[in-house]
Amino acid sequence: MFKMKKIIYILSLIGFIANAPVINASEDTISQWTYNYFKRIHNYMEMERFEDAGRELETLANRYFKNERSYERALINQLYGQFYMIQGDFYSAIPWFEKAVQFGYLNLPGEIQTRSNLAAAYFQAGRYDDVIKTLLMTQEMGMKRGIDLSASNFVMLGMAYYQLNDIQPAYKYISKGNDVSEKLNEDWLQYEFGLAVKLKKYNEAIEVGQFLIFVNPDKSTYWKQLSGVYYGGNNEDQSLAGLELAFEKGAMEKEVDFLNLSKYFLYKDLPTKAIKVLNFGFENKKIKIDKKNLDLLADAYFLSKDREEGINTLIKSLDIEADSKTSYKIARFAFEAENWDMAIKYFNRAKSEKWNDVPGRIDLLTGIAYFEKDQFNDALKYMEIAINYDESKSAAEGWIQYIKQSMGA
Repeated sequence: MFKMKKIIYILSLIGFIANAPVINASEDTISQWTYNYFKRIHNYMEMERFEDAGRELETLANRYFKNERSYERALINQLYGQFYMIQGDFYSAIPWFEKAVQFGYLNLPGEIQTRSNLAAAYFQAGRYDDVIKTLLMTQEMGMKRGIDLSASNFVMLGMAYYQLNDIQPAYKYISKGNDVSEKLNEDWLQYEFGLAVKLKKYNEAIEVGQFLIFVNPDKSTYWKQLSGVYYGGNNEDQSLAGLELAFEKGAMEKEVDFLNLSKYFLYKDLPTKAIKVLNFGFENKKIKIDKKNLDLLADAYFLSKDREEGINTLIKSLDIEADSKTSYKIARFAFEAENWDMAIKYFNRAKSEKWNDVPGRIDLLTGIAYFEKDQFNDALKYMEIAINYDESKSAAEGWIQYIKQSMGA
């Protein structure tokens, strides 16, 4: 939702009053006396002495310039609109701005400024169709003299289209506003970025995202958004680089970002970097130490071929939440590492927790572990259990014969 910032009161009248001849007022100039009167009202408004300003305006309008079809009256109507505008009363400002431009007595700069203020008042009142109509008319009027809309008016025009769910012109005009703006405006860039992504204009979104990072490099959201756009544009390497840079700059705060980055590293077969991200997250309380996250860290250790740390991490995971699958994984990794005592311990635990992926396998492997420890009687006991399952019967028979031979039987 577009949040129009507090509209700054612009003394548009002073801009051309100051250049007006002091005497011999003609159709598009005012006298010194009128100029001084207007200036006094402006000063009251600048000082927020609205009661005084309102009283002077009423006197000026009712006593001296009652004729609506005059240049001075157009200026008074314009000034009335600004009087209400600066106080945030946009609904009251609208009819005064409308009357100010009704008869065409303002000069071009004054007309453009007044129509811009009118469009802003329409926007605040939710009259988005009128915003569009007014600003497009203002643009057409100005272009006859080579004067285009201001950056803020382009953005307002785009946001009016956005409020009407007309995304294409919304993007067009907000992008134009950013292009002609003398300074990078973070809010406007955010609008353009979001619309570019919505329209799947990924190259344009990447460019705007880079500007956002330039404006506010410490805002982690921009790094993440840019990474997401790279990914959406099928540039996975750039996406990863964006996330990694956010991490390195300390611009990541949310757990989900640390987890996504670590998973991305694992996906790209970079387990060492995943381990770095996860351990940083755990140590700095960015990532919750729970079973799921510890299992992810364990996977990273195993992929990096650091079996010992992987097993230790799985044991920590198991301490948090009992799980037969994790017990079995620990036992298998311990078995492969020839850590027979640990293998036996966790095979038995997995069995007690009802792990049974292949019937008889746990008993077979436990028997082998006991055999490697030269505990032949225990080995035979487990092989005799394994022989009762079709899946492990053949292997168990072979092992029983081999164990008995080793025992000299």
